[in-house]
Amino acid sequence: FQTRNPTHAGHAYLMKTGREILLKQGYRNPVLWLSPLGGWTKSDDVPLDVRVKQHEAVIQAGMLDKETTVMAIWPAPMIYGGPTEVLFHAKSRRNAGATYFVAGRDPAGMKGSMEAVAHPDDDLYDGNHGRYVLTMSPGQDPMNILPFGQVYYDKRDHVMKAMDPKRPDDFISISGSKMRKLAAQGAGQCDVSHGKEIPSDLLAANCIP
Repeated sequence: FQTRNPTHAGHAYLMKTGREILLKQGYRNPVLWLSPLGGWTKSDDVPLDVRVKQHEAVIQAGMLDKETTVMAIWPAPMIYGGPTEVLFHAKSRRNAGATYFVAGRDPAGMKGSMEAVAHPDDDLYDGNHGRYVLTMSPGQDPMNILPFGQVYYDKRDHVMKAMDPKRPDDFISISGSKMRKLAAQGAGQCDVSHGKEIPSDLLAANCIP
């Protein structure tokens, strides 16, 4: 699992679910390689030393199984190249021995031109393009792809899952960019005492579920 962000609940869901899929396929003990980037990142990204400490805390807290998780820094820069960069991330890990690559939604890309007449702040790439490119690109053997669509935090069940279209207001989008903004704002834990509900707009409430 390649990442340039601290591990949030959505990441943990993808990693744990990926292991469950492989167990169902007959693998006895699939090992997760948590592979944070160790090269250059933008100034508004979380520094590597902070990310590593957070990854370690997530493992120690049991969000990831410490018996089957190996964290090893990958010394490559982040170039924010969208789907093309996803191919590099996957194939370079393949060359290091990885046999499966967890592909989530919305790879780090870039915004469209600020001079655009319509939608100037839209992402240049669709959020699904990364996993589409991975699953359709030739020459990746012997690596396989574990593609995932977007998952959300369920305020009712307090877990990450696909959105239930019958009750969309119960689901919150969790992303690395949102978590970075909350960290920069010094967000605390959401107050759920006395039956209070987790707010849908975490940034406005400045809290984390």
